[in-house]
Amino acid sequence: MAKFIIRLDDICPHMDWRRFDAAEDAFDRLRIRPLLGVVPDNRDPRLMIDPPRDDFWDRMRAAADKRWTIAQHGFTHEYVTECRGSIGLAPRSEFAGLPLAEQSRKLAAGQAILRAEKLPADVFMAPAHSFDHHTLAALREHKFRYVTDGYGLWPYERAGLIFVPQLFASPQTLLGIGVYTICTHLNALSDQHFQRWLRWLDQLSDRVISFPEAAQSQLQRRWVAPTAWGLRAGVSCARGLSSAIRRAAPRWPSQRVRSA
Repeated sequence: MAKFIIRLDDICPHMDWRRFDAAEDAFDRLRIRPLLGVVPDNRDPRLMIDPPRDDFWDRMRAAADKRWTIAQHGFTHEYVTECRGSIGLAPRSEFAGLPLAEQSRKLAAGQAILRAEKLPADVFMAPAHSFDHHTLAALREHKFRYVTDGYGLWPYERAGLIFVPQLFASPQTLLGIGVYTICTHLNALSDQHFQRWLRWLDQLSDRVISFPEAAQSQLQRRWVAPTAWGLRAGVSCARGLSSAIRRAAPRWPSQRVRSA
């Protein structure tokens, strides 16, 4: 049976705190341990929904104490190139297309902030899902172990890192098997769609697992390349079909802005 990881992007002092508080209440009630993409030094005005909270880092440490997974979501979340990177989604990136030395500097600066706040710093979440081979080299240099992205039905190893795939933003599955990371941007959901998202948590909470649990189920390396190639083509078609269906009859929380 397919399992799900709940991933929240764009976690920063300026986020929509009303939504985050409601999500936290649901996670605690349902005993869900989500994956939080924390922006170490947010400078992206699109993520500045509420005034910054002084207790942000205290809240993140409390989340880590509850065994929620903290991922480094870039550095400042500012897009500086038009490169799609290895995943090939949005034509913008904070990292892809930059020289190795610059990517390494940004990763190290963000990691230093998390470590100074006594938070784990070995999971990477790229803004806009955009990274390249230089990003992976820099991640290895700074002792990152995991990347939350990629094509696959199960986690796999690539370039010395463990990838936990992220295919959809809704609870879709392929053949009813695999591990799926559900990518959610709380800032971008309407109130109606946020309530639908909360109802989905209630309905499928028994199939939600934590990021560390997922990372333990690695696919054998020899199947990574053909699986990723086939899924990349298939998921691209599925995303196009899903978009067409959603435009005709929205049923899942559509996101006004995709600001991974």
